[in-house]
Amino acid sequence: MLIPPPIPSSLSLPSTVQDIRGHATQLSDANSFRATMRSQLKVAHKLGVHNADWSACVKRAMWGQPQRQRETTVLMRCCTIPARQATTDYLPYLYAILACIEADDLLLKADPVFTWRMTLSTQSLKKSNQRVALPSYHYELASTLLCHALCLSNNSASLVASLGSYELSNTLSKTDLNRHDQVIQKAADMLCRAAGLLAHLSEVVIPRWEIAVGLDNLSKSRPVELTKEVTMGLAKLCEADANLLAIRRLLSRSLSVAHSTTTPGPPLSSTHPSPSLLAKLHLHVYQLYDTARSLIKAPNNSSGEVSQALRTYLSQGRALALALSWKWLGVDCGESGGRERCGDAVGWLGMSRKELEEIQSVNKSLRGVIKRGKEGGKVRKGKVGEEVESVARFLNAYKKVNDSVSSVPEQDPGQVGVHFMPVPSPSTLQLRVPAGRAALSAKVFTPPSPAFKSRSAYNGPMDVPPPPRALEMELGELGIGTGGGAVSSDEDGDGEGTEGDYFGAGQYF
Repeated sequence: MLIPPPIPSSLSLPSTVQDIRGHATQLSDANSFRATMRSQLKVAHKLGVHNADWSACVKRAMWGQPQRQRETTVLMRCCTIPARQATTDYLPYLYAILACIEADDLLLKADPVFTWRMTLSTQSLKKSNQRVALPSYHYELASTLLCHALCLSNNSASLVASLGSYELSNTLSKTDLNRHDQVIQKAADMLCRAAGLLAHLSEVVIPRWEIAVGLDNLSKSRPVELTKEVTMGLAKLCEADANLLAIRRLLSRSLSVAHSTTTPGPPLSSTHPSPSLLAKLHLHVYQLYDTARSLIKAPNNSSGEVSQALRTYLSQGRALALALSWKWLGVDCGESGGRERCGDAVGWLGMSRKELEEIQSVNKSLRGVIKRGKEGGKVRKGKVGEEVESVARFLNAYKKVNDSVSSVPEQDPGQVGVHFMPVPSPSTLQLRVPAGRAALSAKVFTPPSPAFKSRSAYNGPMDVPPPPRALEMELGELGIGTGGGAVSSDEDGDGEGTEGDYFGAGQYF
């Protein structure tokens, strides 16, 4: 899915702090990176959420490089002022500024007020400019991390949208299919990174912000997307979407074969993934969507609520995942359970068809992508329509088997066997639902190393650095400054001590 990220307003970072340790160059670099990040986000906003180049906003510029090499790269980039900078470039500097403020290398002149244009909160959406101004560098860090996570998610969605329904193409070669599968894997990896970042924001960054500023001061002013509940809900949403992409890649090869040879349906080919596994994977997606929906519905200590578009996306995604889990539970009964489980198969598939039809009837113009208009509605509506047809094919096939009558020559050639098995009720079947299984999980977010360090990082006075070790040893040999002379050995001295034998030895003042 595509969600517009927040956009910062212009601000001069050096004007917010008093530099007492000589960080002027680094502050200027940080200000340049923030301005370029803002420019990239404004360009994306003007192009529209589904036309923007989100890779420019999440470019992995320098993370993973050695510190000295990274600093050299920063200076070169600031001199050439490249067009493509990203949130990734700004974050190491923001972490460094926060560390220097905590170490008193940088002193706040006053509470700096940062302004961001928010996109998910109904409180900010009621305003004409959608801007939320709050003090504290913690607000700046939280908003930047949220922006970075949403840009990662949008970049993933753009990659997937560029592929189309490639697995249904009859002309796609095996090489092209493998290449498209790799793109799906890359997109899923981005979503896992976004999920880990959002979880870090919810569990670490926002609690520190609440402690630093005070929960009472934030309860009526901060946007809802910067609460612990909503950010964790967004993390679960990204994780659910990543698992859906993993399922899509798992099915791509079998779907390609089915659509190129015959109409998809029973019996499944020998290379088809296990229906039982697919059911458990979809059940896990359902659980993730359900958790995200619960967290986003009732955020605490904030004003406003999450926009209706996102809540609708979660509700419909949750219902679709549940319907697909029931579908594959039914297919598993029909394919591997034999005639004895045809009744169960008909029951599961009947529940799935009913749920899918309800999704179609709830909102025929469903927008599957926030602010994507009719195109987003067609994407989700087309997916539901395909699944309704697929479920109908499996259901009709298993009904036909369950209602069939045939002879039983093994026991008595004249005996007629009726293969009808009772269809369990939905309440009975729901007691048999297995536990879900994860295909992918969120990747733990590790904050980038600060772009520069506090000059008070080591123990000892700043103005009088400790003398070099070589000089200390030389002075010690002369008996100056250490309270003793040269260290004597058994061969060179008499072992009576290390002080000199001149008048006043050791009495220094």
